[in-house]
Amino acid sequence: MDPETCLAPYRVHSSEMRLHVRDLRLARRTALRRKLRNRLGWAIVEMGLRVLPAGAAGRPARAPRPA
Repeated sequence: MDPETCLAPYRVHSSEMRLHVRDLRLARRTALRRKLRNRLGWAIVEMGLRVLPAGAAGRPARAPRPA
């Protein structure tokens, strides 16, 4: 029996596993970016709420006066 015949399935499986691992790495990186973006967004919102004077959050903004 030719050794290449026996090794062919292993080569195919190896390449499939490499592709699967690459996809998992990309998915993990994307999830980490999403999580970081979400945390950063909420930190910015919290910072904005702290900057507002007390009671300003419930008041509507004044409309600009026409010229």
